[in-house]
Amino acid sequence: MFFLDDVVMSPFKGFMFLAREVANAVDKEKANQKLNLMSDLTALHKMLESGEISDDDFDEREADILDLLERFESND
Repeated sequence: MFFLDDVVMSPFKGFMFLAREVANAVDKEKANQKLNLMSDLTALHKMLESGEISDDDFDEREADILDLLERFESND
């Protein structure tokens, strides 16, 4: 009886394993993208402090980065 259950359920178990792996990969990719955006934001602040970019350029770029971060937060 248990052998028959294993045979019948194995395709479902395989599918669930693959679904979990895909979900984990997507979560890792989102986390990496968030870290990259945070790094970009830090670099942008350093550029402003060093005078490499103007306040207007900073505001524009910062708004773009913050918009992207907000999208990530709303999708979680």
